[in-house]
Amino acid sequence: MWMCCFMALREDKLGQTWLIPPSIDELIPENHICHLIIALVDKLDFSSIDEKYRCTRGRPAYPRKMLLRLLLMAYTDCVFSSRKIAKLAEENVIYMYINGGEKPDFRTICNFKIECKYLFAMAFLETVYFARTLGMVKLGKLPIDGTIIKANASNQHTISKEDLKLVQELIDKGILVDVEEDDLYGDERGDQLPPGSQSKICEILDENDDFKGKLHKAGFNLLNRYVKGDEEEKHKLQETITQAREELDKSEQDAVSLSDPESRFMKNKKDHTELSYNYQAAVDGDSSIIVASVVSQDPTDHKQLQPVIEQVEENLGPLPKGTIIPADNGYYGGENLHYLEEKGSDGYIPHKKQSSQMKGKGKDNPYSKDKFSYDPLKDEFTCPEGGILTCKGKYFNKSTGKYFYTYYGAHCKDCPVKLECTGRKGRVKVISCNEYEPERQRMARKMETSKAKEVYQKRKIVEQPFGNIKYNMKVH
Repeated sequence: MWMCCFMALREDKLGQTWLIPPSIDELIPENHICHLIIALVDKLDFSSIDEKYRCTRGRPAYPRKMLLRLLLMAYTDCVFSSRKIAKLAEENVIYMYINGGEKPDFRTICNFKIECKYLFAMAFLETVYFARTLGMVKLGKLPIDGTIIKANASNQHTISKEDLKLVQELIDKGILVDVEEDDLYGDERGDQLPPGSQSKICEILDENDDFKGKLHKAGFNLLNRYVKGDEEEKHKLQETITQAREELDKSEQDAVSLSDPESRFMKNKKDHTELSYNYQAAVDGDSSIIVASVVSQDPTDHKQLQPVIEQVEENLGPLPKGTIIPADNGYYGGENLHYLEEKGSDGYIPHKKQSSQMKGKGKDNPYSKDKFSYDPLKDEFTCPEGGILTCKGKYFNKSTGKYFYTYYGAHCKDCPVKLECTGRKGRVKVISCNEYEPERQRMARKMETSKAKEVYQKRKIVEQPFGNIKYNMKVH
């Protein structure tokens, strides 16, 4: 017996109108994250910035509160392009609700990003405070880590220190400005370079022995832009050159990006050296919520522990005594360990060898420095064979700018394992350290315990926000 099955078909309602149009908030799910964004932004004080815009003439500006809501919603959805955000404001019901139906132009959005950066910091602080009041942030454990974030600048569009210096000298000498305008422009008004003027610039450069053959492509292009520009453009380029030279002096690097001069050359995990920033974060160990965020120009993590902890305390108040702070061996430095002990924090930071061994990579050397025990009262080291190494003097390390102490004096020549320990027949064992050796020894002993290794493994929770930022939000 055959059975027939019938399926109902909905009517196509394209063009359907409402007798009574619904309110836009009725179209938004009750648990949508936009409600949280609205609540957080409502907590912020916009009175001073609103007053600034009330005192200006011309077309009324969009409320800063509305623009901040718009950008926070877009960033939550991993949308960063001002043009794409403007499109969402026109087409997406969530964004229409956030904006109250306003449709800001992409240029307005772009200018807001630049002019009101501090509002994003305020929103971050309010988010952290809000999470703390809800009990989501407990601060019992505070893992800290850093990651390299690529700058919005290309390695191919950098300029060397020498080229920047030459360009500045050319501008200062007036070779390509007022003194040469007649040669460059002739009877033209001078708004733009006439045909063939680029070769004329080359001729002028060649005629000056101080600069002949020294200016490379990046410097020549910058100089060309300067000559072509009007007074406003010249002023902007001069500011760019000045900032670039200042950043080069601070970084001591050989080249700088003109589009992002604050970025630095850093090596990422793929072993590629790119213009980047070192992004540091501290997260709550229970909720994985970021409670401190620091962007550094330093390619290493050595000096980043204190600034991150200080920002945590600035955001949420003093850390409770005994707060567990795990971090990787990049933070293993005497000053950092001393700082944690002074604060009464419970740090868990392995040295490089311990970190490698935890990953199953390190080889154990029975006569490495960590096998020599230090007695701070006697100020001496004891080697694995029982020999005593005493302090014989100190030297200044130019690379670190600090003094180091040297220890030796054990009867190495009579030791049966001398060759294995020192690596050479005629050598004696020498230990170098600074004033933070006791802190290093205490941390090293602590990290050998099973409890410390367990706590350290839980440190990886700090990598969850990094994964979200890099892979979901596409910020590499």
